[in-house]
Parts: sequence; structure tokens; C-alpha cells
Amino acid sequence: MSQKDANLDNIRHSCAHLLAAAVLKLYPDTKLTIGPAIENGFYYDFEFKNPITEEDLPKIEEEMRKILPSFKEFSKREVTAKEAKEIYKNNPYKLELIAGIEEKGEPITLYKSGEFEDLCRGGHSENPSDEIGVIKLLSLAGAYWRGDEKNKMLTRIYGTCFPTQKELDDYLSLLEEAKKRDHKKLGPALELFFFHETSPGMPYWLPKGMICIIPYFHFPVKPIRNLAIRKLPHQS
Repeated sequence: MSQKDANLDNIRHSCAHLLAAAVLKLYPDTKLTIGPAIENGFYYDFEFKNPITEEDLPKIEEEMRKILPSFKEFSKREVTAKEAKEIYKNNPYKLELIAGIEEKGEPITLYKSGEFEDLCRGGHSENPSDEIGVIKLLSLAGAYWRGDEKNKMLTRIYGTCFPTQKELDDYLSLLEEAKKRDHKKLGPALELFFFHETSPGMPYWLPKGMICIIPYFHFPVKPIRNLAIRKLPHQS
């Protein structure tokens, strides 16, 4: 990873902290979990007492902007497992993380910026209030804790940030173009296939779609020409 990419990752990870700070300010009963930087952005997983919707994202985004000037730097402090468990005694997710860190014999560190402190390994912007630039919260998704469907479903908030508004606008334009090419939308729109809850992840092929895919199967040419394709009874 180049130094430029590493710096951008640090800025985006700092944004995840900023997001968590804003959510706690607006929804104090929320339980925090993890919030890494990812390609083109960041996310944070939350357990909300009451569900939120994408209509709430602008409010959270605005709160992030209000808090941002107080994020001058990140200060680190190392604590014992006992101290960490006391700090997060009401958060089962953080307690699980702390137990894992303790088991590995690694240091347990907390990072604070402004009034917000979180359990974290590090990797932050040196001056978030100057470096974060423009912020955009993108979407909500459900995410099982630690990716295990046996665990509780959490609310994941995705976001991104760029040094300038133009860079953000360019990125959002790319996202819009990608949506236009989304096969889950194009297929039904072109009457090629559709998806249904009776078969999650597998398409039901329509006559036009069958015409497209049959040549990719190694059937003899003659049977293909004689193949009769019927519409399902419920199709118009």
C-alpha cells in the first residue's frame, strides 16, 4: 500500500470514529461494535435500541459535521483488560473483542478525539478536523455480528469521505453509473430474468433470457432450434 493510500485509509478510519461519536450523540442507548476503513470509504456497525432508516442518515451526517471541529487529534492510552472490561461492562460486543485481545496477549488500547473514545488498534489521521474534508453517508445494511448468522443482526452504516467536493461528486457519479448497470435491475427491465424469494440468489429465466443463454450450453444445434420455450402461467 502506498503512503497516499495509507493516509487515506487513516482518514477514513477516523471518519468511522466520527460517525460513532455522532450516533452516540443522537442515540445515546446505541451499542458500538467495530468501524474499519474499507475500499472507497468506511463503515461502523451498531446495535440501535430502535431501528433507524436511510432517512436518518442526513441528520447523522450533519451531526458529524458539527463534531468534526473538535476532532483535533487522536490520543492513545493503553489499559489493562480489567480496566477495559469495566469501561465496556454494558457492551457485550466490546467485551468479546477485549477477551480476544487479552487471549492473544496484545495491548488493549483506546483512542480519543474530541469527547469520543473508542476501543481501537490505531491508524488515524493526525489532524482529522483539517484532513477529513467532505463526508457522505451512503447507505444502511444489516450485518451479523462477526459475519455469523447465529449472532445478532446489527445495523451497518456505510460512508465515504474525500479531500474535496469534486472528488466526492466524481465518486458519487461513478456509483450512479454502476447502479444503471446493476444486473438485478437490468435483467428484469430487459425481460431477461427476474428474482424471487422462492429461490434467493438464483434468477428465473424469461424467454428472451433463454435465447441469450442457450448458445452457451453444449446442446446439439438441432434440438436447440426445435426447443419450444413457454411462458410460466403467472408471467404476462
